[in-house]
Amino acid sequence: MLESSIRLIALVSVALAVGFVPAGCGGRKVAVVNPDTSIHLSGRWNDDDSKTVSSQMIDQCLRDTWVTQFRDRAGRAPIVRVATVVNKSNEEIATQIFTDDLTRALQNSGKVRVVASRDEAEISREERADLQAHSSEESRPQSKQEQAPDYLLTGAIRIQHDREGDNQVKYYQVDLRLLDVSTNEVAWPGSVERKKIVSN
Repeated sequence: MLESSIRLIALVSVALAVGFVPAGCGGRKVAVVNPDTSIHLSGRWNDDDSKTVSSQMIDQCLRDTWVTQFRDRAGRAPIVRVATVVNKSNEEIATQIFTDDLTRALQNSGKVRVVASRDEAEISREERADLQAHSSEESRPQSKQEQAPDYLLTGAIRIQHDREGDNQVKYYQVDLRLLDVSTNEVAWPGSVERKKIVSN
C-alpha cells in the first residue's frame, strides 16, 4: 500500500514537471507576414534588397534608348537572356534569387521577350532529345526552333564596409550590362547603389 502511494506521488510529480516545462521555457514565436513587407534583421543583403534593386535596374534598362532603336531597326521586340550575376562581395548572396527577380521584371514589362537561361535551355534540350527518340511522329518536338537572344544581361554585386566601434555602414553597388550578342557592344550599362547603417 505504501509502495503504491509512493509510485502514485512520483508519477504525479513527473507529470506536473513535464506539464510545466513548456511554460517555463517560453517557446518560439512565429509570425506570418506579407512577403512584400520590408524586414531587415542582420543588415546583410536580403530579399527586400533583391526585389527593390532588380525593379529599379530593369526600370532604368527599359527606359534607355536601346529598346526603341532595336524595334525601329528589327521591327520586333528585342529578345533578352538573363545571364550570370556574380557575387563579388564577402557576404553570402543568393544570386539566383536576384536573377529570377530580374527575369520576372523583364517579362512583366511587356517591352521585351525573355528566353531561358543557359542552364534551363540545356535541360530543355535534353528533354527534347529524349522526346524525339521516344515520342510518336505527330507529337515529336522539332529541333532547331529555339529563339536566339539578341542581348545578354550580366553583372556583379560588390560591397564596401566602413566600421567604427559598434556602428557599421554597408555600401552595396550592383552593376549590370546589356551586351549585344552579335557585336559584344555594351547596349546599356546600369548601376544601383544601396547603403545601410547597422548599429549594435
